Amino acid sequence: MLNEAAAVQMAQGFLKGVFDVIDAMLGVTSSHGEPEIRAASPDELAKLSQQFPFAAHAKIKSGGGVALLLTTQDAARLASLVLSGAAEAKDTLNNDDLGSLKEIADPCLGGGVSNLKERYGVDVEMTDLQVTGAGAADLVARMEGSATVALFPYAIPPGIDGRAALLLSDSLERLTRGVSAGPGGAASAAPSPSNTQVTPSGQENTMTNLPNAAGKSDIPMPSNMDMILDIRLMATARLGRIEMPIADILALGPGSIFEVGRAVDEPIDLLVNDKLIARGDVVVVDEKFGIRITEIVSTRERIESLR
Repeated sequence: MLNEAAAVQMAQGFLKGVFDVIDAMLGVTSSHGEPEIRAASPDELAKLSQQFPFAAHAKIKSGGGVALLLTTQDAARLASLVLSGAAEAKDTLNNDDLGSLKEIADPCLGGGVSNLKERYGVDVEMTDLQVTGAGAADLVARMEGSATVALFPYAIPPGIDGRAALLLSDSLERLTRGVSAGPGGAASAAPSPSNTQVTPSGQENTMTNLPNAAGKSDIPMPSNMDMILDIRLMATARLGRIEMPIADILALGPGSIFEVGRAVDEPIDLLVNDKLIARGDVVVVDEKFGIRITEIVSTRERIESLR
């Protein structure tokens, strides 16, 4: 089991990765307070899942898992913030809410894992992300029976100010045992020209204006986003999409022609990890096909693409 000092350091590093991604995705300056650390038995994990019914949890390939738990009301506020830019509270989560929360949970937990890798130099990989709005029934199994719990206050503007729980399985302690975190991990890298703000927790949060598609620097991003910038994602250009009977597919051969349901002058879709993120025109660059981006789809359209 982690000692308290090591657990606080690990939890702070993980949470920094999570909230850096939230800031980057939502264009906000979030904050979180000092985590309160304690060990949790299987019974205590079950109680936590009742206190914080929404859970985004994933396996660690080397064993164990990680989880971020929120109250239903705060999860609903975050979902509406992603979908509409306004935090609205409600007592239940629908499929649209869970879809938007999964879209943000994947890179958030990935940012936390990347921060651990950067700080400790250990090989940590996340897989099998799940989100649920009714408590995580398999949370105990995912944590392999027990875990270190970090309870912390946080604020995401506009309109979210609550408490949450971070669960780190004991297997992560085995990975980092005897390994000291670097001074601030990736956060010790020299920042780009930036705006430094002090959060309610008293911690400095350094934001960098990254260029947008028009070359203007008006998108606030954490200066240490380089922690996750080397994560590889599959990008696919989709010319069209049709359904065909098996008989027609079996009849295909050299010279066969079939329509793909898209006009010649229509833009094609750009998907990242099978999620529609942009559209563009086909161009030729150095005798190779390319795409000139003409449109970045809205958050709502990205959520719709998850269905």
